[in-house]
Amino acid sequence: MKKIHVPTKIVEDYVPKDFGGVREKKTVCIVRYGGFGDMIQASSLFPVFKDMGYRVCVNVTEIGHSLLLNNPYVDELIIQNDNQISNYSLGEYWDEMAKCFDRFVQLSESVEGTLLLNPKRTIEIDGRPHVAEGREEYNWSKEDIHKLCNKNYLEETHRIAGVEFKHAPFYHPSSLEKRWAKKTRKKIKTKNVVMVVLAGSSVHKVYPWIDNVIATILLKRKDVSIITMGDELCQLLEAGWENEPRVITKAGEWSITKTLSFLPHCDVIVGPETGLLNAASSMKNHKCVFLSHSSKENLTKHWKNTTSMEPDDCPCFPCHKLHFGFHTCNRDKETGAALCAANIEHSKVAQDILRNLK
Repeated sequence: MKKIHVPTKIVEDYVPKDFGGVREKKTVCIVRYGGFGDMIQASSLFPVFKDMGYRVCVNVTEIGHSLLLNNPYVDELIIQNDNQISNYSLGEYWDEMAKCFDRFVQLSESVEGTLLLNPKRTIEIDGRPHVAEGREEYNWSKEDIHKLCNKNYLEETHRIAGVEFKHAPFYHPSSLEKRWAKKTRKKIKTKNVVMVVLAGSSVHKVYPWIDNVIATILLKRKDVSIITMGDELCQLLEAGWENEPRVITKAGEWSITKTLSFLPHCDVIVGPETGLLNAASSMKNHKCVFLSHSSKENLTKHWKNTTSMEPDDCPCFPCHKLHFGFHTCNRDKETGAALCAANIEHSKVAQDILRNLK
């Protein structure tokens, strides 16, 4: 796989050479920044374009490129540093990059900001704070927002790209990652393994009753091990389970690529709307996902073997909004978590997991 690292310049000075020059063979460039889930969803496009005879180039930032290094449908990567290009200059930057390709697909804010609405907020651009106005629809009624935003993320991604939706997203591990995952699974002696993703990237992507769920599973079944996953902050959510031999606490320890490579070895994968759950969406193992700002139509419509957990008695669900704190997200007084997360009954979650074990 060819990798091109974009040099740091002022936007006016970029020329096609900085992006690898005009391609001689028919090539599509797909631009996708954002988090791991965004990159996983975009990966559903790559085999479609390969089927159409294109070479596939993906423009990514540092945070996303590691997920594509072993993807057989990607021929080259254009990699830039996170925040290397000012938001105000991206249009001009993409115009210059597009000159190198037969087809150019720009997916930034194709879901976030469009089907998940942004509020007015302060963001940092070039080291200085700026007020981002957000979408005026953010303050519409729930019913009107639902009419606007209740579209499937994968279908919308393919519509923007101008191609038919027919491939699900999938992570392709390296041979080294496959061997590591297989060896790691052999070390776990129980018949069943449940992966629990403790949190996502927003305040509403933390399930406050997960300890209840874990305790129920351990009491009901002796042949289950539970692996807890998340970033380093999620280690706080693992507190109390360190001395339980059937709870394997790995938050902040496994890399994202190691975690993704281990997904096929799990019998059940549980968690909020995150990149890990998106990566498992086309796998045959069971998924139990906590919906928060997305509806079934948005997220899990095409997922295999999935139970979509929706909150009970939550008038704001699904809100179709991005939240950068609790000043825009309704909070449950008892748990301190988002109302949508707190109102998913933990006994239903435990029952769903138990039903789908070997």
